[in-house]
Amino acid sequence: MGGTAGLGVAHGWAGLTPAAAQTVFRSVQQPKFPKGAIIRTILKDLAPESLTSGATLIHEHLGNDVELMVEELRGAAADGLGCLVTATTDRRTDEQVEAIRQIAKRSSVHVVVAGGYLEDTGFHLYPKHIASMSEQQLVDELLGDAKKHRWGAFGEIGTSLTLQPDERKMLRAIGQASAQTGIPIFTHVPHEGCPSCALEQLEVFESVGVKPTSVCIGHLATIQIKQDPNMETHQKIAKRGAFVDFGPVGHEMARSFIPEGEKAKRFKMLVDAGIEDQLLLTSDMGNPKHYQSNWGHGYSAVLAQFVPKLRLAGVKETTIRKVLVDNPRRFLAFVPKTT
Repeated sequence: MGGTAGLGVAHGWAGLTPAAAQTVFRSVQQPKFPKGAIIRTILKDLAPESLTSGATLIHEHLGNDVELMVEELRGAAADGLGCLVTATTDRRTDEQVEAIRQIAKRSSVHVVVAGGYLEDTGFHLYPKHIASMSEQQLVDELLGDAKKHRWGAFGEIGTSLTLQPDERKMLRAIGQASAQTGIPIFTHVPHEGCPSCALEQLEVFESVGVKPTSVCIGHLATIQIKQDPNMETHQKIAKRGAFVDFGPVGHEMARSFIPEGEKAKRFKMLVDAGIEDQLLLTSDMGNPKHYQSNWGHGYSAVLAQFVPKLRLAGVKETTIRKVLVDNPRRFLAFVPKTT
């Protein structure tokens, strides 16, 4: 991620402000936030009440090429993006975090840094040293990195189709770090679709004291009709108080080819089931081929590619705005705890 492709393309987005956006997504409700709640970005802590204009995407991946990423985020801001959470699969270096800081300074998009580790044996493995670390050592490392690098979330925290012992250890460590800091968690369910994985992740977090309202279970647009015809998995998660990341949407996924029109209809099923307050939309963007400077919608994928399909599927504009503006700030808002 974050190659040099597209550096020569001049889009005329320099200096773009949110007011100049071609599409503006605004709040439709006034959620009540706990006293002292903040949304932690790489640059500063924001009052969640202030994020009323601009869509927020809670599961994306920024590359390390500062110039290219600034260009891409300015383009996404023109399509209505206001805030983005950049996920990782491994531990970041200080240099990588500084690159994110520079991207945030130079774009008009708020950037929240998420951290942690991901394993999904069909696609990505933990670094070798994780096996030799105790659960408490992992907790200590996570707490230190969260403070040093200004994490506003833990993520993406992934597991395999069959939960491995080290993955269970990692989930417990992440859960303890979240419970001690208040920082929310978002996860990765294998792209092949795995209803049992989604529920098991939530159960492990709850077992170490994490409140479901601080958890978002990810990649749930990849659960296929044959695996869960009535979307019962999504409803169980939402009814326990956790958030449902209905993603990835907006671009092709090699491990999960479900037509976007079908995803839009299934999203409408969830709205009709009464869980719209717990729904989030993400694209899991990170493939340079999908950047705006190449052949795709980039970080506008949800807004420019998938949202129009939701409208055609009959999802109301107020619901779309709630899912893009109000639900994400409810998920990301937390009251910092001292450790």
